[in-house]
Amino acid sequence: MASEAIESYRRLLSVSPEHARVPEARLAIANCQLELKDAKSAKRTLEDVVKLHPQSEAAATAKDRLSRMR
Repeated sequence: MASEAIESYRRLLSVSPEHARVPEARLAIANCQLELKDAKSAKRTLEDVVKLHPQSEAAATAKDRLSRMR
């Protein structure tokens, strides 16, 4: 189920890369990756949220999660 959700979020990213919910979609992908026990990919995705959407609420959440992963 988490892998299907990742595909749905990635579809949003490719179809509407400027959509207001893109930062949240990336954060949701990271959540799914963690659920799938893929911490390495989740960390990379969280880093992308921070880098690509630094002013978003999702970035603040991603920073918090990254600090807890270390």
